[in-house]
Formats: sequence, structure tokens, C-alpha cells
Amino acid sequence: MCSSPISNPAVPLNVIFVHGWACSWRDWSGVISCLFDYVQIGVVKFPGSPDAGPLEGAISLSECAAHVIAQADELGFERFAVVGHSMGARIAVELAAHWCDRISHLLVVDGSHVPEDPDEAVARLAGQLAQLGQRGWAEAAVETMMVDNLDPDQTRDLVNRAAQYPADVLMAYYYAMAAWDRDHFDAAVEQVTCPVTIMQSTSLDENEVRHLVTSHPSSRWLDALGARLPQAVIMLVPNTGHFVMLEQPQLVADWVKDTAHVFQDDHLKEFKQLNYQHLREKRK
Repeated sequence: MCSSPISNPAVPLNVIFVHGWACSWRDWSGVISCLFDYVQIGVVKFPGSPDAGPLEGAISLSECAAHVIAQADELGFERFAVVGHSMGARIAVELAAHWCDRISHLLVVDGSHVPEDPDEAVARLAGQLAQLGQRGWAEAAVETMMVDNLDPDQTRDLVNRAAQYPADVLMAYYYAMAAWDRDHFDAAVEQVTCPVTIMQSTSLDENEVRHLVTSHPSSRWLDALGARLPQAVIMLVPNTGHFVMLEQPQLVADWVKDTAHVFQDDHLKEFKQLNYQHLREKRK
């Protein structure tokens, strides 16, 4: 017996937002508030981050990616788009490389690539924490992120959050980033096949000093992604610091909305093709 034609082609886009190092899912609040009528949304809370359970022992970005997949499973997201900021941009690439059947689209927001010995990176961070204290370190670290355009309350929230992270958690994730940059970045990027948009506002030079991307458009991150993902869309965001989603939440939200429309169009085409094939078979 033939089944009836497929109905209800309107399948919403699923989107998961992935926060950066020493950050929080709350960084996406302004973006998410623009999207409730467009997509189904998930946010990730990594172990050790605010409002999440504790981190016990070491962590890797591969484990972070697996954590995102587990979150998607809980939400019932079979396929989903990923929006990742900073460390979250790395995790987004890792997801697209190793769970390619689950990831529909990527938006990587102001990522960076700093391939150095992870032990040296963590030793440097530990020295800064010891010298400045965690509050002083947090203030200095946030200042390097080019936050002049943020209002004082936003900057204060960033500093407070970073200062509240346990030092061992900060160092565990910093080690994971440095190790991934050095050992896994190139191979992961080579395996990405889904549509990718790179939204870049700043770049790190060879001394890890941050600049506006419009004055320093070349960086390890941008150059490598551009060379290995020639079909990627690169959006340079002028006059904006590291926290694009705080300064320009509508810009990120507009990408999600545009992607949702493309996703719906593609799904509608697939729906029409399946119904056409069904009707042909029914007439036989």
C-alpha cells in the first residue's frame, strides 16, 4: 500500500551557540533574544563554566565537541548549525570535522590560532595569575580583547565572570586550546565540508597582540581557513572588538536568520522532489 505524500515541509533550523574561553553562554543572550521566532536554540555550558557542573581533571577540545553533541542529543537536534566564538570557534571546526553528518552550517566568530607548546602556554598563564591575582588578571585579559565599545556594565560582567572561574579550570581549557591549535587544527579544517562563514573583527599578530582585523587582515586563523576552505564566506567586521555578539548582536542574529531561510528553501526543494517521486511511483 502506498503511503500519502510527505506533509509539513517546514522544518526549523536548529542552532547551538558555543561560548569562548573564560566566558559564558550568557554572552549570546542579546543574539538569542532576536531569534525566538526563527529557529530552535541550544546553548552549551561547559564543565567548570558559570552555571555548569564542575570540571574534574583535564579536558580536550574533542571532549568539548562531544559535550556539544550530547547537548544536541538531549534537545533532539539530529542536525544543527553551530555558532562558536573564540575557543568556541575552534570547537565548531572540531564538530564539523568529526561529526559532519550532524552539522549543517558553521559560523565561527573571531577565532584565533596560536600553535605553541601547551605546557609553556599554561606556565605563562599561571605566572600571570600568580603575579596579578585572579581579579587583576581578569581585568588585564579583558582589556586586551578591545572592549572600548562595550558599556561599563558589559565590561564589568566579563571581568567578574573571568575572575570567578577556578584557576585550574582556566588552565585546563587553555591547555586544551593550545594543544588543539598545535596538533589538530590543520587536520580538522581539511575535513570540514559544510557551509562555513567566518565573522572576524580582530586578529592576533605573531606576538599574540590583538588588532582590528580591518588594519591587520592577515592572521594564522584567517589565512589557514581561507586557504583550506576556499568556499567559506569571510565577513570582516570593522570597528568592533573581540566580543562581536555583545557589540553587534543583530549582525550574528541576521546570519542565523539568513541561514534559516536558506535551510528552509533547501528543505522545501527536497520535500517537493520526494513528493514528485512518490506521485510517480503511485501512478505506476
